[in-house]
Amino acid sequence: MSNILKITMMKKLLISSMLCLMAMTSEAQVMTAATVNKVYKKAIADSTNKLFYNTELDDYYQITAMYVFKNKGKNKDNVSLKPFYLYRYEYAADGLLTKRTTFVWRRNNWRCIGCHQYSLDNTTYQIAYSRWNKKKGDFNEPMGKMTYQLLPDETVNSIACYQRHRENAPMKLEWQVSVEERFLETLPYSYTDLARGFREDGKE
Repeated sequence: MSNILKITMMKKLLISSMLCLMAMTSEAQVMTAATVNKVYKKAIADSTNKLFYNTELDDYYQITAMYVFKNKGKNKDNVSLKPFYLYRYEYAADGLLTKRTTFVWRRNNWRCIGCHQYSLDNTTYQIAYSRWNKKKGDFNEPMGKMTYQLLPDETVNSIACYQRHRENAPMKLEWQVSVEERFLETLPYSYTDLARGFREDGKE
């Protein structure tokens, strides 16, 4: 994989992760099962007949898998669905989202390409992204992470971005910024982009 493609992927990770948290309301800055459910409903509402969604639920009616299908039909009366993305979600006992694993449909199989891991420690919320290593049959060390310092109402106070520029290298702080409330309220955002996820494979 070229360095340019890796850099592009990282930029998309950072943008996706930032929007993922910033777009939530002040009552739901931290990703939970309820947040995932809202994202799914909004994605359906925003759908333009090009993408279709289906889900699997656990005994607590939490979304554990979201399937995204691309419509290959040539008009609205001709619907031909092809598997596109699969997201698997894991939660803590209190409903906090802890992991989202992403799969793409290739050669008639779901192939894992990476995962986001979410953690909350008091007022520090962290989202880390790791790529799937096919040879190891496991995820690599996180290639990047976003760390959010939260206020008591779970709104974002500051954001820090860390990046690993090569395997086995230490994480380095790329930038850090304080976030003003008015910036969060005016940030453009699409729930559909979140439901689909950023393009980890760098392809359209």
